[in-house]
Amino acid sequence: MKFMSSGIRGRFEFSTGSLTLPHRFASLISHIFQGSRVIHHLCGKARRFWLVHAQKGYVSRQLSIRQGKCHQCGTCCNLLFTCPMLTKTGQCLVYSVCRPQSCKIFPIDQRDVDEVQLYGKQCGFKFRKEYLLVEKNDQLQ
Repeated sequence: MKFMSSGIRGRFEFSTGSLTLPHRFASLISHIFQGSRVIHHLCGKARRFWLVHAQKGYVSRQLSIRQGKCHQCGTCCNLLFTCPMLTKTGQCLVYSVCRPQSCKIFPIDQRDVDEVQLYGKQCGFKFRKEYLLVEKNDQLQ
């Protein structure tokens, strides 16, 4: 495709690492519309859905390096749209009963923490920096 720059075309190439084509597509859409919070949050929701249901190995590796605890601020429940199970006081009605898997494991990686920061909040979770540098170098190769 001649109209695509080499940077964008590189995002569509198949990866032998943990990044799959749908994951790269969501990253591309998010990069193109980086000024739009709605598109950014929509891509984040699609990415998390894909990771939770199709990339369980990646999710388990990420959860093993996650540190901290939830502040229960409800910000992650308001990404893109407000969860119908969230009360006006910010409490989850199904927290200990039947929360969806994507809610139980949020945040999956540093991108989710960064997405919460778009709302001006600070997520209680963080990811070990030494692992993030290794993961980023693996993605660049």
